[in-house]
Amino acid sequence: MPNMMDYQQEQNKNWKATFLVIIGVLFICLVVFGILSYNSGLEKRALETDTAIAKEVLGQTIQEVKDASYFIAEHPLIQEWQVSPTLVDDHDILIVLNTIKYMLDASIVYIMDTDGTVLVCTPYDDNQTLTGKNYKFRPYFQQAMKGQGFVYPALGITTHKRGLYFSTPIYLKNNSQAFGVAVIKLGLDRFDEILNNYGESTISGLISPQGIIFSSTEKSWLFKSTIPLTVKERDDIRATRQFADKPLEPLGLYLTRSRVKYNDESYLLVKDDIAIPGWQIFALSKTTDIHPVPPFIMSGILLIIFGISYIILAIVYGKEKKLQKEKK
Repeated sequence: MPNMMDYQQEQNKNWKATFLVIIGVLFICLVVFGILSYNSGLEKRALETDTAIAKEVLGQTIQEVKDASYFIAEHPLIQEWQVSPTLVDDHDILIVLNTIKYMLDASIVYIMDTDGTVLVCTPYDDNQTLTGKNYKFRPYFQQAMKGQGFVYPALGITTHKRGLYFSTPIYLKNNSQAFGVAVIKLGLDRFDEILNNYGESTISGLISPQGIIFSSTEKSWLFKSTIPLTVKERDDIRATRQFADKPLEPLGLYLTRSRVKYNDESYLLVKDDIAIPGWQIFALSKTTDIHPVPPFIMSGILLIIFGISYIILAIVYGKEKKLQKEKK
């Protein structure tokens, strides 16, 4: 009988030891998982903060250029010449447009007539000009002729360079009909510089409403599609010539979830709307493969741990009580 009691005592000790080991392991796992989740949460908040700053700077830049396009449309010299054929590359007008161009570090500044033909244009590259060319198919011209200022990101058909086209209707005094269009093309260099402020481990860029990457710190991503597109959808986008003749191939990575995989590495994804309707800024930052645990799931894990602990403790306590009765 003593041997049996010694055996039961030894078993109870083993139960206690097992219980302590289980509790210890679960607690350590919980702490490690909690720390990683907390760090991941900090990473996301930091990325969201950086994105909010970039969005604000982009918005200020866009508003600055919008204001400049209004200034051109309302300039006394423009009103005096009344956007007529005699305005073609007028010297005085070119001085105004070149001044705006250098102040904004813009690519090109020009004025269009009601048919969409460029009448006056600042030189670009090796003294080239858009004067005489017609862009009535461009939405920025069409919208301005309807009386709406417009911002249109696109790849230049003539220059083959990316840019944001800011258009504003030109009105004569006491006339509600647009008499021409003032356009400023801002190159993407300034936007690319803003995106580069994220840091080397972050991939950032701008996405069109159709999911096409128009600007990115990862240059191989340019003009790639980040959402599934049917053949018809892709053909419809190409028909607008917004991105010239680019094939708009799939990126192979869909920027639709908060965490994505790229080159066998995990990234946090943050997106936010910018001051161009439908367009977004995105940022991808490297992170661990462990997903952050929401508070309600963490609470559930704690309850399960305490529940298991209680059951084990109850079993051990019951065996001890039974052993004490047998001793008596």
